[in-house]
Amino acid sequence: MRIGPVEIGSGHPCRVVAEISNAHNGDRDRCGRLIDAAKAAGADLVKFQAYSPDELVALRGDGPAPEPWGGKGWTMRALYEKARTPFEWFPKIAAHCERIGMPWFSSVFGPESLVLLEGLGCPAYKIAALDNHQHRLLDSVAATGKPIVVSALRDNDVRWPPSRLPRQSVLLYCPAGYPAHDVRMPLFLSLECGIAGETSWLEGVSLHSKDADAVAVAVARGAKLIEVHFHLRSEPSELEANVSWDELELAAMIDRVRRTEEVLG
Repeated sequence: MRIGPVEIGSGHPCRVVAEISNAHNGDRDRCGRLIDAAKAAGADLVKFQAYSPDELVALRGDGPAPEPWGGKGWTMRALYEKARTPFEWFPKIAAHCERIGMPWFSSVFGPESLVLLEGLGCPAYKIAALDNHQHRLLDSVAATGKPIVVSALRDNDVRWPPSRLPRQSVLLYCPAGYPAHDVRMPLFLSLECGIAGETSWLEGVSLHSKDADAVAVAVARGAKLIEVHFHLRSEPSELEANVSWDELELAAMIDRVRRTEEVLG
């Protein structure tokens, strides 16, 4: 699989994705600083989340937000509004990444975000674990012919035939919880093994925690893509600081990934 210039899979180092998510806290300049810091820390790619609140409510529904926000009277729509990366930022985000040589891609949640990202030449798309059963969304993203990264709570969690995924695709194990709990890393196999052998075809991890041991174990068990949330030490995420790695932590984690690969030979 290739995302822009980055090759992912057998024969290549484990790639690390810095998920920017809502760590910009509504400040576009901070978003640029996040991209710069992720590159300096050694991340291979950065990832964004593109959606409109209407689009995400249509996909997942509304209702009370989870704690601690629900106790403050927040709805899911209000949380989506707070966390969003405005559509109008994306042309400048893409240009910034191009200017500094930082490969990027984005999660997608519906037709509005897909049209936006296609117009910007987004090289690959991410489908979140909560949405991997949404056939209409998956069909529309697959129709672009671009690589798809899909998160799943387990290898048989995607209720969409693997054979319909583009061959350039990756399935990520997403341990349950926020922060993740009971993280037990599986063996990781390629998509090709999964389709041919009808067995596990998880190839990497989307980790909602700051568990460096889990990352090292994932690499030792064959993971080829690690995705973690990222924020700035001096400007932490307002919503996800408890699961986000800062630039120093990310650099140390990436160094541990490389040392684990060296030990494995």
